[in-house]
Amino acid sequence: MALQSYLTAPYLFRQIKEACGSCADKSIADIGSGIGMLPHILENEKYSRIVSADLDINFLNAAKKLTASRGPSAFINADGAHLPFLDSVFDLVFVRYVFQHVGLSEDFISELRRIIKTGGKLVIMDIEENLNVFYPGLPESSKNLFKKYSEYQELKGGDRNISIKLPAFLSRNGFGGITVKPYSDVFFGEEGREDLNAAALKNVFLLIQNELELVKERLIERKLMSLVDFHKGLNDYFRFLNSGKNLFVSKTEFLIAGVKTLS
Repeated sequence: MALQSYLTAPYLFRQIKEACGSCADKSIADIGSGIGMLPHILENEKYSRIVSADLDINFLNAAKKLTASRGPSAFINADGAHLPFLDSVFDLVFVRYVFQHVGLSEDFISELRRIIKTGGKLVIMDIEENLNVFYPGLPESSKNLFKKYSEYQELKGGDRNISIKLPAFLSRNGFGGITVKPYSDVFFGEEGREDLNAAALKNVFLLIQNELELVKERLIERKLMSLVDFHKGLNDYFRFLNSGKNLFVSKTEFLIAGVKTLS
């Protein structure tokens, strides 16, 4: 999780600046904060405070250590459906890669709207797996691994193709001025040029490897796949990225922002 946050931090900062402009003097909540990268990313923004909330106490403990020298911050162990904040207290609320786990949760969006000031902004970043492109095609073992991961998230109430459903969901739950922007990270390799974009391709693998390792035991416990098939899918994906062929990988995510309306 720490590695994933570190590798995506510059990309996240660009997203935030485009969606929000200046964060100066604003009260900010980061819901589903993980290890708390937001105070690092916004350390020069002169915000009034950032509150990081996550259900995982281990992530929050790591966040406290990482953020000790950054601006005014607080860390709250909380469920997104029951946030321990007063009504209308935040100017900005960030929700990064959470909806893919909870789906179109009415309880969650109601809590998010409740804690945002009227005229304040909700900023969501999430994935759209159907828009990922691989050339040449992925090995069958890797396709199966990613398919089983999607099935696991669905069993838990999640959705790895959530982004295209979120704009209308926000609109019918009290948000207006909705903006949607896709972001594609593109990586490629060229036959005979093993040095070309090698660092970026390595990051592609590390991100998915760390994400899958977090759920490996659960995939096996639920009999979605065997340990052998898990490692074969991951190893074949690594070989695909390092095949030396003319390679193309595109991963598309979305930034979706909305303003809390009066009604």
